[in-house]
Amino acid sequence: MTINNKLSSIKQQQIKQAVTTSDAYTFFNLLTSPKMLSKVEELLPKTHRERQFPPTETLSMFLAQAMNEDRSCQKVVNEAAVKRLV
Repeated sequence: MTINNKLSSIKQQQIKQAVTTSDAYTFFNLLTSPKMLSKVEELLPKTHRERQFPPTETLSMFLAQAMNEDRSCQKVVNEAAVKRLV
């Protein structure tokens, strides 16, 4: 195996690891980090009604849903509800 193949294999394993350990709160923390927050806020509507899941949390839940093997909406909503209680 060449060095490029080894590096590629390592990178693929790292990506798989990141995908399996990512949940909505991982994405939420990323979206609200100092590096990304100003850009995310720029893209949000200027006014939005108070909701149970604000736009940033909804986006993070969607990203987690899309990256998960079980892509059901119910799974990601249940996980968010459990994390709020804990």
